Amino acid sequence: MKFSHSLQFNAVPEWSSKYISYSHLKKIIYTLQRDKLYNGELKDTTTTSNNLSTDTEATPLLLAPSVLTLDSNNTINTTNDPYVKEFIKALDHELFKIEKFYNSQETGLLANYHELKDDIIEFTNNSKRNRTPSFADVLPTTPAPIETDTNGNDLESINSHRSMSLESLPIQEQLSRNSWANLFHPNESVDDFSPLDKYKLSLRKRLIAMFTQLSELKDYIELNHTGFSKICKKFDKSLDTSIKSKYLNHIETQSHVFDPITATAINNIIHETVVEYAKLSQNVHSNDLVNYDAALNELSTHLRDHIAWERNTVWKDMMNIERLANNAKRQDLIENQNDSLEKPLQQVGHWDTLPGGIWLLLKSPAIIKFISITTIFILLLKYLIFFEDPLEQNCFAILVYASLLWATETLPLFVTSLFIPFLIVILPVLKDPKDGTTPMDTVSASQFILSTMWSSVIMLLLGGFTLAAALSKYNIAKMLSTYILASAGTNPAIILLTNMFVALFVSMWVSNVASPVLCYSIIQPILRTLPSSSSYTKSLILGIALASNVGGMSSPIASPQNIFAFGLMEPTPSWGEWFIVSIPVSIICILSIWILLIVTFPPDSKVKILRLHASKDTFTATQWFVTLTSIGTILLWCFSNQLSGVFGEMGIISIIPILLFFGTGVLSTEDFNNFMWTIVILAMGGSTLGKAVSNCGLLFTIAEHIKVMIEGKALFVIVLIFGAGIITMATFVSHTVAAMILVPLMGEIGQHLPEDHSRLLIMITALLSSAAMGLPTSGFPNVTAISMTDEVGVRYLNVGNFISRGVPSSLFCYFTVVTVGYLLLRLILF
Repeated sequence: MKFSHSLQFNAVPEWSSKYISYSHLKKIIYTLQRDKLYNGELKDTTTTSNNLSTDTEATPLLLAPSVLTLDSNNTINTTNDPYVKEFIKALDHELFKIEKFYNSQETGLLANYHELKDDIIEFTNNSKRNRTPSFADVLPTTPAPIETDTNGNDLESINSHRSMSLESLPIQEQLSRNSWANLFHPNESVDDFSPLDKYKLSLRKRLIAMFTQLSELKDYIELNHTGFSKICKKFDKSLDTSIKSKYLNHIETQSHVFDPITATAINNIIHETVVEYAKLSQNVHSNDLVNYDAALNELSTHLRDHIAWERNTVWKDMMNIERLANNAKRQDLIENQNDSLEKPLQQVGHWDTLPGGIWLLLKSPAIIKFISITTIFILLLKYLIFFEDPLEQNCFAILVYASLLWATETLPLFVTSLFIPFLIVILPVLKDPKDGTTPMDTVSASQFILSTMWSSVIMLLLGGFTLAAALSKYNIAKMLSTYILASAGTNPAIILLTNMFVALFVSMWVSNVASPVLCYSIIQPILRTLPSSSSYTKSLILGIALASNVGGMSSPIASPQNIFAFGLMEPTPSWGEWFIVSIPVSIICILSIWILLIVTFPPDSKVKILRLHASKDTFTATQWFVTLTSIGTILLWCFSNQLSGVFGEMGIISIIPILLFFGTGVLSTEDFNNFMWTIVILAMGGSTLGKAVSNCGLLFTIAEHIKVMIEGKALFVIVLIFGAGIITMATFVSHTVAAMILVPLMGEIGQHLPEDHSRLLIMITALLSSAAMGLPTSGFPNVTAISMTDEVGVRYLNVGNFISRGVPSSLFCYFTVVTVGYLLLRLILF
C-alpha cells in the first residue's frame, strides 16, 4: 500500500489536517524535478505550498528562515543547492505544524493524566480506610481552562471530545460492544453497583480513554516520522541528493515531537496506565502482583473497538463517496475507449425492483446478444446438420456457441469456460473409448471431462503466477528494470528502445499483463517532466504496450495462450527449444516496431529526458531467496525433458516454488487468493473443449475437409495462409480466446499433413496470437496503454494512434514469425 493511503487509513480522523501533507510534498518534488531538468527559473514552491495547503498556520511559518544547515554543528547547509533549500522550506513548514499541534495535545493530555493519577491515589487511600466517597468524589473533574490557537480553534476540544466520546455513549450502546461489556458482571447493571464501585468503574473508563489517547499520540509521532523519512527518500531519488539521513537526524535532535526521549516518555506513561488499570480491574495494590499482559490485552481490545467504531462513524461515508467516484471514473473510461462495448448481464441494474423492469432487461443489448447467440446454438443442434455423427454435430454446436460467447464477451470469459463442461456432459458429446462410436454414459463423461480440467498446464500456470507474485511483491523486477533504465542515458531514441526491451524482459517472467503496469510506474518521473501533447510521450507509452504484446511470445509462461499451446504439443517441447525460436523473433519484432515509432513519432529536439537513477537499496536475504528460487525453477523447466525421469511432467516442477514461497511465509494466503483465477478457469475451459473436439472426432473430420483444400500446397504456403487468418482473428478478439479456438484445430491439421507438423503449426498459432495488436482492445497491454492519463485526466493515446501504429506493427510481426520463426522451427525439426 502506498504511504499516502496508509496515512489516510491510519490517521486519527479529527487530526487529519495535522499530519504531514505527504501528497502535497510530492507535488513540490515533481515541480522541482521538472524545473531542474529544463534548467529554468526556480519557481517559488513556498507560495505554491501556501496556496494549496488548507492550513492557515503557514503564514507565520513562512516569515521564519529555514532552521537547517547540516554541518559539523548538526545543521544542514542549503545555500549550495536552491532546490534542496526550497524543499527544506516546505519540510520546515510541515515540521512547524506538527510540532505545534503535538505540544498542545501533549500539554492537555499530561494534565489529564496527572489529574487522573491523583484521583486514583485518592481512591486507593479511601479504599484502604474503607471510606465511601462523597457525592463530590464522583463528579467529573473540573476541566482546565480552554486554550485556543491563532485561528481561534480550541486546542483542547479534540482531546476533551475524545476523552468523553466513549463515556458519553448510552449504556445500551456500550453493552452492545463486547469489550465494554467486560466492565460489568453478567446479569448486573450499573444501577446495582455501590457508589464506591461506580467511582471505580469511572476510573477504569478514564484509564481506557487515557490509554487510547496515549496510543494515538504515539502513532501520530510514528506516522509523521515515517512520512518525513519516505518523502526525503523520494526527494533524494528524484533530484539525486542525499538529505534524508541529515534531515531525520535534525528533526530528532532539534524538535521535541521526534526526540527519542519524547517517545520513551509516552511509552513509560502507557506502561503506568496499564499497571494502574491492572490494579483496579484485578483488585490488587502491588505492582508485583498485577497481571500486566492480561491488562494490556484488555486495553488493546478496547483500543481496537474504539478504532473500528471511529472509522465506521467518521470514514465510512467518505470512503463510500470516494469509491463511487472511482467507479464512475472507470466506467466513463471504459465507455470512452469503446462506445460499442456493452454492459455484461450483471450490470443491467436493479431491474427486478423497477416498474416494467423485465421489459428493460429484455431490451438490454447484452441480453439481445445472448438470446441471438443461444438461438444460433439451438439451430445448430436441431436443424442445421453439417455432420453425420450426432456427437460431432453436438460438439460443433458447442464449439460455435463458446467461440461466439468468448468473442463477444456477452458473458464473462470464465463463465463461458465453466459452461463448456456442463454442455459436454448433458448433450452428450464424448464417445466411449471401448468402441469409439457409442456415447459415453454421463457418469463416465463427467469424470473424464472434470479430470481434464486440472492438468500439467494448470500447474505450470500456477507456477508462473507464483514467480510473478514473488518478483513483484519484493520489487525485484522493478529494481532490475530501474537499474537497466538508469544505464540508458538521456537519448530519447535509446530510452525508448531500452524501455521496450525492459517490457519484453519483464513479460517473459512476470507475464505480459503485469509488464506494462510495472513499466509505466517506472517511467512516471519521465512522463511528469514531458508535456502531455509531446509526440515522444505517445511513442514511449505505445512502445511499452507493443513490446509487452511481443513479450507475450517470449517464454512459455509469458501469456495464457503460450501455456495453453505448450500443453497441446506432443511431445512437449523444452524451454530451450521455445527460446531458440521466440528470442530471435521477439528481438527482430521489437527493433522493427522501434524503427516504426521513431519514424512516425520523431522526437522533438527541445524535449529533455529525465535521467532515471538506480535504486540504492541493497538486496535483502528474502530478495536473494526469491531470485535464486526463481532462477532454479526456470532452469528446471528448461531441462524438464532431460529430467522427466525425476519429475515426470513439467507441472510437478511448478510445485517447488509454491512450496518454498508459501511454506516459508515469503508469500501469504492473501497473495494466493490474488492469483488471476479467472485466467485459470479460462485455461481449464479451453482444455476441456480441446479434449471434447478431439475425443468425438470433430477435429479429425474438419482436418480431413481442410486437407482436401490444401492438398499439394507447400508447408510454408499453409503457414502464410493460416497465419494471416490467425492474426486477423486475434486482432478482433482477445489473444487467449483466439488461441483456445485455433490451437487445437491447427494441431489437428498438422497431424493430417503428409508429415506431422502439428507442433510447428501450434507454435506459429501461439506466436501470432500475441502479435495481433492493431486495436486498443486487442490485448491486455493495449487496454492498459489506452487507460494512461496525465495529471489532469487527459488520455495520452487515442484509437487512431493504435490503428496507425498497431496495424503496421502486427504486419511486421506476422512476416517475422512466418519467415524467421518458420525457419528456426524447421531447423529444430518441428
